[in-house]
Amino acid sequence: MIKKNTLEQAEKVKAVVDGRIMFSNPKAEAILLSLNPGEIIPEHTNPFDVLFIGMEGVATLKSGNQTLELEPKQTLYVTNEEPRQMENHTDDPIVVMVVKFF
Repeated sequence: MIKKNTLEQAEKVKAVVDGRIMFSNPKAEAILLSLNPGEIIPEHTNPFDVLFIGMEGVATLKSGNQTLELEPKQTLYVTNEEPRQMENHTDDPIVVMVVKFF
């Protein structure tokens, strides 16, 4: 079966930033996050691994003592229980696809 979803149809996540659930099943979930300049997703941990895919703009991701920039067409992978924080330090909005692996 092929399933299609659009940004307009996608369910919003309960978060401080704009996030839309683009896909979800028992094994994985894909969320399209948009952060405006200056927005931050505070440090947190999750009981699942996460793959960040840069779509637009440059996001700053922090995990433990590492700080990395995520640019379009790049990925960053964070294993479960590792702390993570995402920030937009730029003057432009950023868009990141977040894939959660359960």
